[in-house]
Amino acid sequence: MIDLLRRIPLFQNLPPSDLHDLAQITQRRSLLAGEVLFQQGDVGPECFAILDGELEIIIYVNDAEHRLDVYRPGQLIGEMALIDQSPRAATVRALTNSDLIVLNEAAFLRLLRASPDLAMAMLRNGVARVRHTNQQMIGDLERKNAELLSAYRQLQAAQADLIRLSRIEEELAVARRIQASFLPRSLPQPAGWTLAGYSRGAQAVGGDFYDCIPLPGGVLGLIVADVCGKGITAALFVALTRSLLRAASLSPQSFLGQGNHDPEHIITGAVWMVNDYLCREHSDNALFITLFYAVLDPRTGTLTYLNAGHNPPLIIGRDPERSIETELGFLPIGITSNEPYGILHEHLAPGESLVAFSDGITEAFGPDEEQFGEQRLDQLLRAYAPQGAQVMLTKVIESVDHFTAGLPQSDDLTLFIIARGCA
Repeated sequence: MIDLLRRIPLFQNLPPSDLHDLAQITQRRSLLAGEVLFQQGDVGPECFAILDGELEIIIYVNDAEHRLDVYRPGQLIGEMALIDQSPRAATVRALTNSDLIVLNEAAFLRLLRASPDLAMAMLRNGVARVRHTNQQMIGDLERKNAELLSAYRQLQAAQADLIRLSRIEEELAVARRIQASFLPRSLPQPAGWTLAGYSRGAQAVGGDFYDCIPLPGGVLGLIVADVCGKGITAALFVALTRSLLRAASLSPQSFLGQGNHDPEHIITGAVWMVNDYLCREHSDNALFITLFYAVLDPRTGTLTYLNAGHNPPLIIGRDPERSIETELGFLPIGITSNEPYGILHEHLAPGESLVAFSDGITEAFGPDEEQFGEQRLDQLLRAYAPQGAQVMLTKVIESVDHFTAGLPQSDDLTLFIIARGCA
């Protein structure tokens, strides 16, 4: 034991007789890696000198473990509990297999009496440990303060973002209400006809719209349009195009001469004016609009129309085998100001329906990435055509939603159906 004591620097200068007496009342203890020497809060009747190995000093704050220090051979552990008779201030656990010299209270007091120099060295050692621990704790506090400050700034930024997002949501809600007001609140239902329309944006606001404009002479202007794009920019173009088309259609005398209400002149005049304006004033936005614009005379079933790049509407007949696409026509509006838009004609007989739609219907994707498609749309329409426009529209929208199985809507979808009853 004397040889073991001499390996510890604190004991090397003790006189041989004191070293001999100390060896009689000390013991040796071994710890395996991970084994706890004592726990924070334990009563401390002894201290320990490290012969071999490393031990970590641990404290617990709010059940979280914090390492204060690591002690190595030659250092003394636990003497403060013998000096002030206080519980252990920390937990000590072996990092590696370790050998210790155990000094009980009697051995510790004899050691202090035998060597004042040793007592002073122990005092210096204790003070140095306290100073080191204080510096470490101050460093930890500074680091945590910096982390808290960073977290506080991030919280402030997140709160600012939430405020901005809240304002954006409020503005989008207003935009949704305004855009919804652009759609017809109710559709005319001329004798012998049923009309039904539906439009739903893929985002907060959409780039599709439909409209029905009562025109002089008892005819109806029927419009389905799709802006290239989605979101706010597309919604603004919807508002602009819809307003211009309505204004031009309802005031033909301003563009075509007083009292000229011929359907062909109404359509070509309105479309020419809107296309010319968009090409002159907004060509730098690189946006265009596909448009189907028809004028229906409910008395005769005559359909006068222009198709500017839009999905060709379908004419569903009483004959299950008859389903006619109207002609595609010309370029979308907003591309070139000198596009020679021409007029086409169809006739809706009793029992026939005109179905105009945007590509959000036919290009809706299911979970397997298959598209809803025109064939599926055509079959649905023919199946429910005898039940009128509203039933057809409801069944198509329900089928598209079922087909997509809750997937996010990839594009705006619009459907406008005009059905003529059987004679």
